Amino acid sequence: MGAHFSPCGKFLAACVACTLPHMDAGLQSHVNYESGPSTSPTRHPISAHQVMYELRIYSLEEATFGLVLASCAIRAAHCLTSIQFSPTSEHILLAYGRRHGSLLRSLVIDAETTMPIYTILEVYRVSDMKPVRLLPSAEDEVNVACFHPLVGGGLVYGTKEGKLRILQCDSSSGTDCTGPNFLLEENMLEVPTHTL
Repeated sequence: MGAHFSPCGKFLAACVACTLPHMDAGLQSHVNYESGPSTSPTRHPISAHQVMYELRIYSLEEATFGLVLASCAIRAAHCLTSIQFSPTSEHILLAYGRRHGSLLRSLVIDAETTMPIYTILEVYRVSDMKPVRLLPSAEDEVNVACFHPLVGGGLVYGTKEGKLRILQCDSSSGTDCTGPNFLLEENMLEVPTHTL
């Protein structure tokens, strides 16, 4: 579902399918193993109800190569379009290209309309895999998203409608745009952009 090497070269981030442990050791799973060739290259002999997706950080260092250093469950992995480390390798950006019930943040309701708001970007801290920033939108679905290559440069994403959105650190408020908290919502501002 996506992968990215950290700029420091020590980590690999990947969204992977994981088989859920059996809830009851005595309960036998009824798995239908079909004979003959599969009709889909992604068909698995395991029920979809037994699979969950995790964002995992793997070690690329020689002594711990392949070890899962941290992980967290991803609600809508099938909607992911981008996974990327920040320039400092301290954060990971996830972008979602489709709307899904698990990404629904809220409903804005007025006298005439109801407008759903969905999460389109998530930023996680690598050290503990805690989300530090969620960006919701009523209109955007993200094709691709990435961090600026310079520390504190913000991030950018492109929408399915051809819009380019740039989020930068608001240094006018005295925020340290190179520190670990520069991605907090109160420190970010959207730069006006145009449709491509």
